[in-house]
Amino acid sequence: MAQSAKKHRAKRVPYAQAADDDKVARNWKKTLGLYERGEYSVAVLRCGTCIELAVNFAVRQELVVERELPLPFVDKLLLSSNGLRNKYHNIYLPIMAEYQEHEVLKKLWNTHIEKINRERNAVAHSGEFRKESVASDILEKAHHVLVTIMDLHEHDAEFPELEP
Repeated sequence: MAQSAKKHRAKRVPYAQAADDDKVARNWKKTLGLYERGEYSVAVLRCGTCIELAVNFAVRQELVVERELPLPFVDKLLLSSNGLRNKYHNIYLPIMAEYQEHEVLKKLWNTHIEKINRERNAVAHSGEFRKESVASDILEKAHHVLVTIMDLHEHDAEFPELEP
């Protein structure tokens, strides 16, 4: 193994200790890789995971960083709010109600997130499979959602688009 590869691996933070924005970026990279390998159903699952992690990140940014609430309290709030729908509608949207982007975020559920969540749940809970065309659409929607949510909050992550 080349010396530079060893250095790169040694510097990488373990996933469990990574910052929230890094976790979102790592999951997005994994999602793109799954899609490129033709694992369309699993890529759809990962899209839902990416969006949920992005919402977790945004909630922590707003409640812990901006409003200085204790992290253990916010983590318990997120843990008890099971699923993307509950986190988005019951925590994130109410937090964002004071911002002008609130209307965009409300519409984002109907135009993008609801379909991602529905497709993810069909794969996860019904064992359904997804074709490339469906997965491609879900990845495009997920990318739009990730960029929209993450860019409302300070982060260091990058989210490359799906290459045609």
